[in-house]
Amino acid sequence: MRIAVVAIIVVAIIVIGAAAYVLTRPAPKYQIELWYNNSGHYGDTEDELATVLKNSIETCGKVQVTLKSEIWADYRQSRNQGKLPFFLLGWYPDYSDTDDYLAPFLQSSGSPSFGSFYSNSTVDQWVLQEQTSTSAAVRTDAFNKLQDKLATDVPYIPLFSGYSEAAYVSGMTGVVLHPIMFKWFIVDKPNSREFNASTTDDITSLDPALAYDYFSIELVNQIFDTLITYEPVTSNLMPSLATQVPTIANGGVSADGKNYTYVLRPGLVFSDGTALNATVVKRSLDRTIRLNDPGGAAFLLWDSGKLGRDATNGNNTPVGAIEVHPDDLTITFHLSAPVAFFNDLIAFSVSSVVPWNYDQTKAQTDAVGSVIGSGPYKLTGYTPAQQFVLQRNVLYNTPTLYQSFGYPVIPVEDKVTINLRSTSTALAQDLQATPKLADVVYRALTPEDLATLQAQKTALGIAVTIDTSPFIRYLVFNVQKNNPVAITDVRVRQAIAYSVDRAVIDRDVFANNVEPLYSLVPPGFSFSAPYYKPVFQTSYGDAKCASANAIWTQLGFAADFGARHLVARDW
Repeated sequence: MRIAVVAIIVVAIIVIGAAAYVLTRPAPKYQIELWYNNSGHYGDTEDELATVLKNSIETCGKVQVTLKSEIWADYRQSRNQGKLPFFLLGWYPDYSDTDDYLAPFLQSSGSPSFGSFYSNSTVDQWVLQEQTSTSAAVRTDAFNKLQDKLATDVPYIPLFSGYSEAAYVSGMTGVVLHPIMFKWFIVDKPNSREFNASTTDDITSLDPALAYDYFSIELVNQIFDTLITYEPVTSNLMPSLATQVPTIANGGVSADGKNYTYVLRPGLVFSDGTALNATVVKRSLDRTIRLNDPGGAAFLLWDSGKLGRDATNGNNTPVGAIEVHPDDLTITFHLSAPVAFFNDLIAFSVSSVVPWNYDQTKAQTDAVGSVIGSGPYKLTGYTPAQQFVLQRNVLYNTPTLYQSFGYPVIPVEDKVTINLRSTSTALAQDLQATPKLADVVYRALTPEDLATLQAQKTALGIAVTIDTSPFIRYLVFNVQKNNPVAITDVRVRQAIAYSVDRAVIDRDVFANNVEPLYSLVPPGFSFSAPYYKPVFQTSYGDAKCASANAIWTQLGFAADFGARHLVARDW
């Protein structure tokens, strides 16, 4: 009997002890990995930005964030392969239309390029409605629905809209912070035929079919050419390889908006002397659509641009939407639906024309002699992760293209050497050195280094330019079905949206130089102002821990009579 009593007492002590442990042990937290780039693609503030985000999410008390990072080449590949659950990205516009801030992100064909893999058939229909209508009322309705759905489903969390900056030797001209593309070929260093530049950026590919990050696109725009292009300061379109920008008024666009015809200048050639005609243009764009690189922008042509591709064909060859006329100077794009901004797509780097002999089954090699275009410059030097050398293309077809804008001949300089630096401080030091190691530094200076250069500009003999930019930053959730790393529970995404604190990002990371962003559509630009809807401000606000924790409690991340209920998939 005594033994039994002792046993009962021991059991009671164990039970009470276990209960006490359950009641006092720390509440388990939702575990999530936040990934970011660590090789300067977005500048030296990226680790600081990731840390501020981690802290704001963790402040609510129910989440533990583990920071992870990769160099840009690996980061981009991991993103495209669906390996990243939650990560930071940035977006610079392809063209100046609100569609460019919603359709690529939300339509089923474009979202894999961002690593979200978001797909919703109703959303695809709304995208189609805004893309194929010229009615402001129709587009407003569709854009409102898209932004509302963005806030409901939260495949992305908008963070802030940024700024553009450059610092350069006083007296240099043509350093224009263009809203779409930076044009190195209009920069002029007086009394010199060449200049040096520095950046913290790098490329992923110089093949226009694959290039879909800022610096890759930037170099593509110097080396290759498109049928039409942008004026040197504004985003107004003007002819380049073509003789005019097609419109309904000049007969280049059919009355129904479904056919765009471009007439090429005669005698066009690439920098290697090979012919550039309408047949080559068709082959070039067919190639881009056929390759359809998962991280590239081909979807802008076959989907957004309504050129289509044959999904039943194993190599996805186009379905005859591009017509070459008998003169081999005229080319017509037959769209499956009207697209009001199709000219903008033809001006974007994905529509750059490549030579006939470019590899038709995979990316062209990034090497001197392999990268051949018809733009103002040709690539004459490339040391990976270190330097690019651009030299005048003596066979450039339209050297007087910007004559009416005050540039008698482009490229203005014979040679541009772009050195790749590892840090913002190294960029600043290139201008502080004696003699200077750079004439221009561009992308990306930290707020601290910008302030330092501004304070020293008289002593250093430099100018510093900062301007508003349509560049945006945002968080991405992988929402791909049947992907084990994906964040498929929308409640998790909504809870994190409540936790983000944009004011702290602006204050602590960017010295109050950025603007909080509450939609993927940035406010304040002529193309976006009528459609901007701050849906994340009204739906989530900033640092709303009570709202976030109400969701976490619903998910089981709260005490319940001493028990903890966990979401098994995420543990």
